[in-house]
Amino acid sequence: MDIKERTKNFPQRPGVYLFKGLRGEILYVGKAKNLRKRVGSYFRSSGDDRPQIYFLIAKTRSVDFIVTDSEKEALLLESTLIKKHKPRYNIELKDDKSHLYIRIGMEHPFPGISVTRRPKKEGAKYFGPYDSAAAAREAVEQITRFFQIRSCTDREFANRVRACLKHDIGRCSAPCVKKISQDEYALHLSDVASFLSGKKKYLVGMLKKRMSDASAKMDYEEAARCRDAIGMISDALERQNVIRHGSSDNDAIAMESEGSDCIISVMEVRSGAISGQRNYHLKCGVQDAPEVLRDFLLQRYVEGSFIPVKAIMESAPADRSLVEKIVSDRSGKKFSISIPKKGAAHRILMLALENAREFLRFKLMRKEDDAVFEKLSKKLALISPIQKIECVDISNTGGREAVGAIVSFLHGEPDKKNYRIFNIRTLTTPDDYAMMYEVIKRRYAENVEREMPDILLVDGGRGQLATAMRAVEELGLSLPLAAIAKGKKDDEPDQIFIPGRMNPVNIKAKSKELLLLMKVRDEAHRFAISAHCRRRDKKSFGK
Repeated sequence: MDIKERTKNFPQRPGVYLFKGLRGEILYVGKAKNLRKRVGSYFRSSGDDRPQIYFLIAKTRSVDFIVTDSEKEALLLESTLIKKHKPRYNIELKDDKSHLYIRIGMEHPFPGISVTRRPKKEGAKYFGPYDSAAAAREAVEQITRFFQIRSCTDREFANRVRACLKHDIGRCSAPCVKKISQDEYALHLSDVASFLSGKKKYLVGMLKKRMSDASAKMDYEEAARCRDAIGMISDALERQNVIRHGSSDNDAIAMESEGSDCIISVMEVRSGAISGQRNYHLKCGVQDAPEVLRDFLLQRYVEGSFIPVKAIMESAPADRSLVEKIVSDRSGKKFSISIPKKGAAHRILMLALENAREFLRFKLMRKEDDAVFEKLSKKLALISPIQKIECVDISNTGGREAVGAIVSFLHGEPDKKNYRIFNIRTLTTPDDYAMMYEVIKRRYAENVEREMPDILLVDGGRGQLATAMRAVEELGLSLPLAAIAKGKKDDEPDQIFIPGRMNPVNIKAKSKELLLLMKVRDEAHRFAISAHCRRRDKKSFGK
């Protein structure tokens, strides 16, 4: 019995279905209110004509299902299976970076604060995510300074017999040696939660009252702590985006797509002010826009993460009411999805949409560049796509005032902070090979710990390439190499040589791959000549 015939016997019940490939790998996970109807629709001649569906069906060798008691249960199971198996044709949520969270370990009588990349379901509170590691660590630094929350590990806490240096300089309340009661510490933690949740104005009001009460009781140390915290929070409020959008915690979520590439932009509004913005790059698989939005919401609002009271969207996700109920259950408070047509909420939604469009445009440009890097990597027999290229060139006049220049390109653009000039030390006679050998040895011997380029390009032919190979081998480095030489005739393209191959690499004239290498070589040549001229002028005219 073929797949199409088998699906006719699927139950007419809610559940999850799994498309599987030749080796039993899961290609796609979906949920259905009626399994027989939903799965059967994939195989009808009048069904979905999107190319992604065609490729999915072509690769599918079997379809399994899991029956659930309700559509809500099916949706939860679908989300779990997607996270577990990461099927090729489901949406693939990609962040450009691994985001950080601030963790408060509520499982401890005196919870500590730390930065982590992996939230876990163990009772802790998580705030974030933060795009910048520096921003997350700065927030922890401010919190320990002004709210005196401990930042030591639980093991360090348990082994303390005396207060640490942070207590001595006023940055920890030293709960490890009973310098503060559990109730007082809990009050400090409550302030921290308000600060990290964006309730800064509310917190300032509370701290002012507490400062006044402490002063009346002549507890000047506590009053000073409150005063310093108020100053820090007020400064943060002044630097915050002042555009107002009501007074609640909302996320404005907009989506823009082209082909299988989707960008979802989230404008984070906390206590009525924009507090952050994040862009997610998704591979949409075979899902339509409402399904993508549904799965995005379920992935974004996981247990332990901050969940706003409302998500503002341009259009409703699939299973809107189910999503609202599931997210409400996770947060312990009512969560709703709003689709405004005017007013402040609509304005911020349009801002999120504009961000999504711009970010998608940028991504598609990078995607085109990535294709060039991937092709070039294959031509040069490299294992992974090129991102970073460095090129070395020599410039001198009869061996005098000789300099070696190294330029660096990242993603096809000059990375000028990594440009270097080397005055040749060992020679005063014209010997480009020996000079190149010296420059490569000096550059990479002194920088073994730095991030190496994906390929080092040398200006010249087989002789320069052999010199570079000898220098790199003596340094004990596995640094990929290539040489670029001018064509023998004016109408001939430049030639590319790589180790282990006698003939030049076959790269088409005027191709983007060859033009990229020529661009890097020409920049190295320009940089080397400029440095040589400066050195020569200084020698000649004493400038």
